[in-house]
Amino acid sequence: MGKLMGKILAGFVFCLLAPFTLAGHHEKGEMSANIMAAKAGYDAFNTGDVEAWKKTQADDLVFKVLEGLPYSGTFVGQQAVIDNVFSVLEEKWVDFQVKPIAFYESGDTVFIHVRMTAEGLDTESMHMATIKDGKFATFQAFENSALMMTAAKK
Repeated sequence: MGKLMGKILAGFVFCLLAPFTLAGHHEKGEMSANIMAAKAGYDAFNTGDVEAWKKTQADDLVFKVLEGLPYSGTFVGQQAVIDNVFSVLEEKWVDFQVKPIAFYESGDTVFIHVRMTAEGLDTESMHMATIKDGKFATFQAFENSALMMTAAKK
């Protein structure tokens, strides 16, 4: 009975952990379609090419930034993000950049570990995106709002 219980327990643990241990694994140097799509969005943002950025985003994109920042809120659609988030970033942080450090994938969700820099700002953050049909369908930022506000222009 003890061996059977051990096998059942081992099987149960494997079933619980398998999605996490296998998520996002690809051949060495190979990127999944979802990670390539996420990377394309960050590349476009960092070049300042708004039209290229729009091509990486769903028309009905849902973009969420948690409380504590002047651009906090939930915004639906590309133009709402440009008007309510990107314009504030330009205004409050000189030379703002978001550079991906690593991408992690679980299903159609991509987690992006980033370094954010600007004049007086150097911090890391996590972002979470859902990729559907090769485009960002949802985006959520988990920022260090206190540190960012310390570096923001008044």
